[in-house]
Amino acid sequence: MLNRTQTQATWPAILVILLVTAGLALAATQDDGAAQDDGMTVAKRMSLSDFIRAGSYVGYVIIWLSFVGLALVIDGFLRIHPKKLIPPMLSDRLVHLARGGKFSEIQNLCQTLDCMLSRIVGHTFSQGSMSLDAARQVMQEQGTREVTRLYQRVGYIGFIAAVSPMLGLLGTVTGMINSFNVLGTAKGTARPDELAVGVAEALVTTCMGLVVAIPLMFCHNYLRDRVTRIGQDAAGLCDRIMRTLAEGQAIRDRDHARAAQTVEPGPQVQP
Repeated sequence: MLNRTQTQATWPAILVILLVTAGLALAATQDDGAAQDDGMTVAKRMSLSDFIRAGSYVGYVIIWLSFVGLALVIDGFLRIHPKKLIPPMLSDRLVHLARGGKFSEIQNLCQTLDCMLSRIVGHTFSQGSMSLDAARQVMQEQGTREVTRLYQRVGYIGFIAAVSPMLGLLGTVTGMINSFNVLGTAKGTARPDELAVGVAEALVTTCMGLVVAIPLMFCHNYLRDRVTRIGQDAAGLCDRIMRTLAEGQAIRDRDHARAAQTVEPGPQVQP
């Protein structure tokens, strides 16, 4: 079962599911045309299965991309969360160990946990003895790699959001081509039902592409902002750890200097 944090993180994904379902249901209820029955016009509504079939092969690809995008959104909201990437207990523990200058304990703690913060700090302290400036540089480079990896994960959602309308436009073009092909090959006046197949494909695929793209664009921007905030928080915490190390080292050096000054020389033995 999901804990409270994961439950709070999944509400935007649930919103995407509702938006996609509502969009498909709304589009499926549009009138397909009119059928003549005993001299009376009877409205014929398109079912969901008819709506999907009208999209043809391009529509199937858009539907498949919608499921892929939905899976990526759910994965993003579950994984890209501040409490999972920068656990508060770990950050407090690292600051406490840094204040005491316990480098080996910091490295061992980072090896036992797998999160963004532990990978950044653990990689830095695994490089061996170095100055504080060099350690800060290594930490910054590792943090940049971690944030870039998160941006790449979110970028897949943006890619699907950008491709879906283009596929809808492709379906529009192929549908109109089919309709004009019917007009060109007809030996007389083309029947409306023959033309409706291509027109339906053109409109349905356009609708599918927009229904998939709009919620994914919202989630993509939201997750990108979250990654940016997490990167800023991680940078601030790493800088705090390095400043704590520097302050602790300065305090220990000052204590050693005072201890050396207060040592009185012992009695000298004359030969």
